[in-house]
Formats: sequence, C-alpha cells, structure tokens
Amino acid sequence: SFSKFCSGLGEIISLPHLRHFSGGLDTSDYASDGKFALSWLNRGSWETCDLTGKSMVLFHSVPLMPPGLNNRKRHVGNDVVHIVYVEDPKTSAQNVSDRLQSCDISGEFCFVTIFVTPSIHHADMMKVTTKIRKNLDKEVMTSLHHLSLTDALIPNAVAPFYVRQIAIRADLSCRSAIQDRLGLYSNWQERLRQIRELKRYVVK
Repeated sequence: SFSKFCSGLGEIISLPHLRHFSGGLDTSDYASDGKFALSWLNRGSWETCDLTGKSMVLFHSVPLMPPGLNNRKRHVGNDVVHIVYVEDPKTSAQNVSDRLQSCDISGEFCFVTIFVTPSIHHADMMKVTTKIRKNLDKEVMTSLHHLSLTDALIPNAVAPFYVRQIAIRADLSCRSAIQDRLGLYSNWQERLRQIRELKRYVVK
C-alpha cells in the first residue's frame, strides 16, 4: 500500500537525468543522495493544448536515499512539511508525532506533518491527519491555522492527490510566513533579481 500511495504522489525519476528543480539533491554521477527521486509535475492538459508546467513538487523520499542519517537529515530536516506514512493502522498519529519530535526528525523547520495511515475498518480508505508543530511564533501559527485538521477518511484512489494538495498549500503558507518575517525572496523573485543583475556582465 505504501508503494501504491507513493506512485500516486508522483513518479520515480532518475536524478542524473533530472531537467527541473532538484530540491537540493545531488544530480551528479556521484549520486550522494541516491540515483532516483520522487517528483510530481503538473504538465497542463492535452485537451486544451496547455502543456506548460504550472507547478512541481520534488519529494525528499527517505527510502530512495542511501543509508546514513546525516545525508537524509540534511534534506528532510530542512523541509517545512513532512509526509509520514504509518504502515501499522493501530499506531496513532499522536504516538508517531511524539516520537518524531523527540528524536527521529529534528531540525529548525518541520512546521507541518501529514500522517497517512490505512484505515482499520475500511480497506479502501486512508486516514489523513495534519498536525502543526507546537510553540511556533504567532505569525506562522496564524498562517497555518486553516490546515489544523483532525482526522479525514479519504478513499485510497484519491488519497495521494489529497495529501499532495495539502502539502503544497502547507509549504506555501509556511514559506510565505517565513519570507514575511525575515524579508526573504521567493524562488521566482530571486531568479528575477539574478537575471536583472546579468546586465552588469553584458558587453556593450
């Protein structure tokens, strides 16, 4: 069920052949972060002939990374949103959340964790629980308040789509709050700034 869920989140791609955002993963032949990654790209619609990518997600998938805590933590520890698949349906999201916050995944970020668990009573359903990290500052907490859900039962067929959409919205909310607080640039703003600075190197 875990593999099927992941196949719904995105597709397995070869890192050395990656031609879009790498999420900081090593795309060289050295393959320090593994040879494959999980990625989703919204390619538009064939019906409307709109094939331009609107948005994309590069997941830092721990099972695809080589063994070793440091390399994995370097990526996962700096993510603002985590998706945790709990294979045992008898394990509560709260128990897993306590364990993660105490030892397994630590870092400055990890503001939102989405727990996905197969339903005990409904074989064709998954339970999705969204938890927000405690002790966040007021601005970040306010931007994430709309994501503070209890438990949602989602059909297996659409659970990956549902989780991906929550993760995208949570990531945008987190980054918006951080950028407002620290005065940082978004990715496209930073790219525009660098393009404009290229004028200094143009030979007239």
